[in-house]
Amino acid sequence: MSTRTRTHSSDPLLESVRAHRDDESRVQVAKLNAVLDWASVNTADPDETAALLDPMEEPALHLGGPGCPVIGEYAALDLALSLGMSTDGGLAYLGKALELRYRLPRLYARVVKLEVPVWKAFRVAEHTMSLPAAGATEVDKDIAPFLHTCSWAQVDRAVDAARAKHDPDEAERRRKKAAENRHADVHLGDAGTSGTVEMTATLDLADAIDLEAALKNGAQALADLGSTETLDVRRSQALGEMGRHQLALDLLTGEITSEITGGTGRGVTLYCHLDAEHPDLPGFLDNTWSPVLIEQIRAWCQQAGTKVTVKPVVDLAADPVTDAYEPTDAIRELVRLRDHTCVFPGCNRRRVDLDHIIPFTAGGPTSAHNLAMLCRRHHRAKTHSRWRYVMLRPGLYHWTSPTGATYLVDRRSPLLRPPRPPRPPRRQP
Repeated sequence: MSTRTRTHSSDPLLESVRAHRDDESRVQVAKLNAVLDWASVNTADPDETAALLDPMEEPALHLGGPGCPVIGEYAALDLALSLGMSTDGGLAYLGKALELRYRLPRLYARVVKLEVPVWKAFRVAEHTMSLPAAGATEVDKDIAPFLHTCSWAQVDRAVDAARAKHDPDEAERRRKKAAENRHADVHLGDAGTSGTVEMTATLDLADAIDLEAALKNGAQALADLGSTETLDVRRSQALGEMGRHQLALDLLTGEITSEITGGTGRGVTLYCHLDAEHPDLPGFLDNTWSPVLIEQIRAWCQQAGTKVTVKPVVDLAADPVTDAYEPTDAIRELVRLRDHTCVFPGCNRRRVDLDHIIPFTAGGPTSAHNLAMLCRRHHRAKTHSRWRYVMLRPGLYHWTSPTGATYLVDRRSPLLRPPRPPRPPRRQP
């Protein structure tokens, strides 16, 4: 067990820093216990749990590991927003809190005594949720007394050892699944005015060796053609050229056919908002929900091999309508350009349904002003619970929770929002 010593500094400023740190730790523990108090009131008993398993009623949330209380999903949405978090963030916090309280009691006791910070205990809880009850108990017994001196590698080894002992089948399944974690992600959502984005990938070793050789050769080819850019820049340009010209995998034919790819070159539709009255200001790129410099747009359009097609301007304030239940392609495009992501408070999911704000069966039209983007979870909450919302104006939504809390969600493009009225001048004394 650790020994906590309290030393006073002769520097009052450092002493103030320590005092604020201690105050913050107490606030974090108080918030944790407040969430657990809420959970104890909103825990379903066995009879209620059976009803919660019906998705037409309210889905049951098994957030912690086996043995943690079951919580109703729609109630938890309100908790997440009260925490100032997105739905996913709030549910993750609640799950770790339940795991800590009900399956890691030794570690929870140390947190309450301010001997271990909440964030560090939560990190252990994340790892133990997938363990059976006996495994979580073993990790709690082995790790709780020594967490202040443990490395995360030691915590991982303790969790892996408990899983291998108490759930060997799951341990073997995870070993096989490790090879499935390969991925390649282009982070378009993080684009800024620089006109560049990052990408991350985890590759099979053989694929990585081939890619490295291709980048090396491509960078050298650009240098041979007279490029004066740095090696890193030429490697990134080589990757872009590979993406433009290798538009389909030539695994079967050994060549790229125009019938499959439609030819080479860029095929991306960019939705850019520009202010005609202020041409020197950055524009706004709907694809990535980020600002973009006019010089960058010009460079994209002038890139060799790029085909520029000017499409009619989409008026985001328009309200096209159809008599059918399913919206037309034009209505879908308008709603997606206006909302971008799920319009539930704190949610940014892009895989969404188009929800009739006033239900179609209740006379609500299939129009842009009566449709909004909701992910499946929040669509269910609006349909099957007392969560309600209205559109105040295109892209501006007012939500009311089952407990009466209200939230304002503004998805209008920054360039299209009305300017704030000037503040009235202060009265002179």
